[in-house]
Amino acid sequence: MINKKSKYLVTFPAFSFDKIALYYKIRKEKGISAFECSFLLGKHNFFIRDTENPFKPTLIDPEDSAQIGKILLLEDYNPPVTPLDLYKLNVEELKIDRKRIKRVITIESDQDLPNKYLEICTEEKEDELETPLFLSAYAEVQTAFRELLEQGYFNHTRTALEIFETFRAMDQFGPNFHPRYLIQNIRYFVNKKSGEPILDNSRTNLFSRRLFVKPIDFTIDRAKGEVSNSFAALGINSFSEAADWVSTLNYRRNTDKNNPLCLFEDNCGTCSTKHVLLKRLAYENGHPELQLMLGIFYMTAKNTPAVKDVLKKYNLKYIPEAHSYIRAYNYILDYTGIGINETKFELELQAEVEIQADKVTDAKVSYHKDYLTTWIKKNGVSYDLDELWKIREECIKAITRRSAT
Repeated sequence: MINKKSKYLVTFPAFSFDKIALYYKIRKEKGISAFECSFLLGKHNFFIRDTENPFKPTLIDPEDSAQIGKILLLEDYNPPVTPLDLYKLNVEELKIDRKRIKRVITIESDQDLPNKYLEICTEEKEDELETPLFLSAYAEVQTAFRELLEQGYFNHTRTALEIFETFRAMDQFGPNFHPRYLIQNIRYFVNKKSGEPILDNSRTNLFSRRLFVKPIDFTIDRAKGEVSNSFAALGINSFSEAADWVSTLNYRRNTDKNNPLCLFEDNCGTCSTKHVLLKRLAYENGHPELQLMLGIFYMTAKNTPAVKDVLKKYNLKYIPEAHSYIRAYNYILDYTGIGINETKFELELQAEVEIQADKVTDAKVSYHKDYLTTWIKKNGVSYDLDELWKIREECIKAITRRSAT
């Protein structure tokens, strides 16, 4: 029952409002809730609800528009261009109950506009709308979901929209498949309290969309090799446990980095020795999908705060640095333990190459110096290679000191 009414006047970008009106109308016709649409976009739960609120600053950018077009099966996901830059909106809010509000929005204009009058009712997270689309059944969707898990589909990172489109392509679901039970199943397979937490959803892609992946893990067989036996001797019996142990070790150079077991003896390591050890462990246990990678990124005060003073001292905004890590399928795993965000790091990668565990020392130095030589010439840097390498060494020492504190 409506028990309160308020009126407001607000200015809003015209094209953005027309997009909101277009998407709202079509998603309501299809019965896809604001939460379901937000989930498929890989955004926070109330992203779409916020975009439909003229008092919120949240707007739908072009990339989001393209994604919404795929969700709603729109051939043209942009509304017609309006002659106005801004709309003056008369917003009447009617409080329906404790949580829901109905907004009656009227554009103040003498022009004939397609969305001059719009009614938007807010929705809660678990609201389910009536739909003409094919819902299927929860159990049937879960059966298909488990088949994808068994086939290794989730060994690669997947967005919710990718998963949705995969289901739409299945004969038993089809293009008019509604995402409701699919979303419920995705949530079930990441729920650590009341579901089966097979999938991890802690990552986002370069567009900040939530990713779903089956984490790499396997049981360590101590009979497979010296690395496996060394981990087992510490009571470490799985790759995930080994990776956690490696990442907690201090960042510090090893006494003999060519010794495959140097981390166990020194209780420390660098990006190279830590990831070489994990690569050897994966190789011994028959998991070639874990690749040892060498990448070049621009080390700045922002992505590596420990080097701020060194870069300032030599009047450098950044310095190209070589970094070793693991790549599994289509995503990066970093166990250096110095707070590297894999998604941001991948965005900053300038070049990368796969390397062999037994050749990492020579390959890393050679690859890094070749890159620096080219970079110095191309950018007219005032330092030569030897000088720049000494500056780089100062940066590594600064990182080591920060890691030890």
